Amino acid sequence: MLVRCLAFCLLLAGFAAPSAAHNKSLSFSDWFWDGRDLHVRFTAPARDVTLLPEVLTSQGLAQALSLHVEKHLRLEQVNTACRLTHGFKSAPAHKDYVRVMARFGCFDESAPIEIHNHAFFNLARSHVHFARLSLQENPELEGTEILFTATQRMHRIAPDADGTIASSMKFSEIFSSHFWLGVEHIVSGYDHLAFVFCLLLIGGTRKQTLLFITGFTLGHSITLALAVLGIVSANSQAVEALIGFSIAVVAAERILARNHLMPLAGMVAAGCFFMLSLVFTIIDGGFDLGVWAGLTLFCLAYGHSVRSQKEALKLAPLITLAFGLIHGLGFAGLLSEIGLPPENVASALIGFNIGIEIGQLLVFVPLVLLGPYLLEELPTPPIKWADIAALILTVFGVFLFVSRALI
Repeated sequence: MLVRCLAFCLLLAGFAAPSAAHNKSLSFSDWFWDGRDLHVRFTAPARDVTLLPEVLTSQGLAQALSLHVEKHLRLEQVNTACRLTHGFKSAPAHKDYVRVMARFGCFDESAPIEIHNHAFFNLARSHVHFARLSLQENPELEGTEILFTATQRMHRIAPDADGTIASSMKFSEIFSSHFWLGVEHIVSGYDHLAFVFCLLLIGGTRKQTLLFITGFTLGHSITLALAVLGIVSANSQAVEALIGFSIAVVAAERILARNHLMPLAGMVAAGCFFMLSLVFTIIDGGFDLGVWAGLTLFCLAYGHSVRSQKEALKLAPLITLAFGLIHGLGFAGLLSEIGLPPENVASALIGFNIGIEIGQLLVFVPLVLLGPYLLEELPTPPIKWADIAALILTVFGVFLFVSRALI
């Protein structure tokens, strides 16, 4: 019993552990080849720069970033290091960001150049670096885009005499880098994992559970593709808050539906959302009125539709599909921020999505195998571990919603 209790607590603690799923550690760089030297602008969020050990010996964040990048960014050509002709120095950046710039001199104007980037990866394993190889000195102009991750820290680029540079990444390499990005994103995404755990608590047979997972997968795959392709867009704050809402609804449903309390709970929740909509309309803050109206109507309709555990199981595939659409917009947040390589959108998108699915399986399969053992009924008093888990996840979901929507 003690071992089971400890194992269960550790399982739940995993969901509450700090994660970078929605505060992803990101950095960016722009590269320009002038026919002789390779110019680079390296940008990182100020909050990440403050965590660098170089801060302790520097007079400012720009100097700390310069020291860090100079130490962890290396260029090689034909197994020979390119020399730093102009050292890193501070450059103008947007608010809350730090940017430094430098210039590397390589001895051959046509040989491929290897970029070895280890900046920030020792600080955050889930760090992602997005590099743009610009066609001209203006970094805003479209160019080739490459991705550095913990498992892909080297890329080879090919400079041309006409001032352009291109990556030599193949379809399979882009697929692989985005695949591992997807795996890392879902495995470190405590809220998405909490929702997957909620699906196991709904009840029903394993076949029904598989159907719930399929609905969730289909939903997030649709909106992930639509969002990163720019076909749909959503308020990121609203999406993150609704992810917390989805966890609370599915977790609470396990207890409420069995006790025929869903209609009452739906009316109470709808009343709370209605009052919040009035408050935020008056103070002109928070979400758009449409979001509050949608939440109010959903609670009324769903609470009225689910009057028993049997009805909850019937509607579960549809609900998991709907919530999957919301989670897909959350998954798309990372790709929308770093962008997709325009020449290989398909490989990047497919790789990222498959990575998410594999990451889900890495979590889902152990839960399915261990769930019956961990969630057995306690002998005295007659309480199920699954109900305790549902209660904890409900509180967790409410906390996420409140912290993301109201604070």
